[in-house]
Amino acid sequence: MVHHDPIFAEFESVEVEADGASVYDFLGVSTHARFKKGWSKFVPPAGKKFSAKLPVLNEHYLDWVVVLESVARAKGTYRVVELGAGWGSWSSVALAACRQKDAIRAVEAVAIEADYTHWQWMEEHFRANRLLNHGIELLHGAIAAESGEITFPVIENPDEDYGASTRNVVASSKNVTVTAYTIEDTLDYLSGPADFMHIDIQGAEYDTVPNSLNALTEKVKSVLVGTHISSDHHRSMVNLFEDAGWQIRMNYERGRFSQTPYGPIQIGDGVVVARNPKFL
Repeated sequence: MVHHDPIFAEFESVEVEADGASVYDFLGVSTHARFKKGWSKFVPPAGKKFSAKLPVLNEHYLDWVVVLESVARAKGTYRVVELGAGWGSWSSVALAACRQKDAIRAVEAVAIEADYTHWQWMEEHFRANRLLNHGIELLHGAIAAESGEITFPVIENPDEDYGASTRNVVASSKNVTVTAYTIEDTLDYLSGPADFMHIDIQGAEYDTVPNSLNALTEKVKSVLVGTHISSDHHRSMVNLFEDAGWQIRMNYERGRFSQTPYGPIQIGDGVVVARNPKFL
């Protein structure tokens, strides 16, 4: 049984009419089933009107909680950054949630994805959900320690592989050159501090986050880092934020069966969520 976080009670389920090709979340966000292998079996029939249930209890439930928390805290302009965005799953959820908050009058978003097909899907996804407005930047490129260009693996099966990284180009049979952005570069697109940053860059977090900690502390209110490689690497990320004075909201090591306030969850990638005391 799922013990849902209280944050879900602050948002209403949105009724949708199915298009016969997409799946839907409780905020009404549609995601085309071809983005993820195996999702076609979950597509409701075209024309069906319904409200989706709350998220199931898996490792992504944790993302849901912290994304919605960031929206609930926001006033005026809400700003979100998603690094390693895929089709922009979490930035789109955040922007959809903002529609339900009268305290939020404007939104800004920066979402960056290195794989070209995934980036195209992100543009399609934002357009389908009416999220492509002024202040929304969908960047084709990769996060790196320095701006310029960087090598990224070619993904042969984009509906199966969301784990490519600038760190594994040596093991790839085919690579491409993409624009390299630093974390600071992405923050420069915003008119003010980011309410939330979601980082899932498949191991490159250890090359980029430490170098940008000062910028994060100055310009980001809360951050989720998906951690990879090893438990030692995960703990180093926790220690990085703790030593800088951030408050750790969630700390779940990779590859563990973890007890959470919502029930037991099998954790794949590790999860570190930190809140910036400067903005509390």
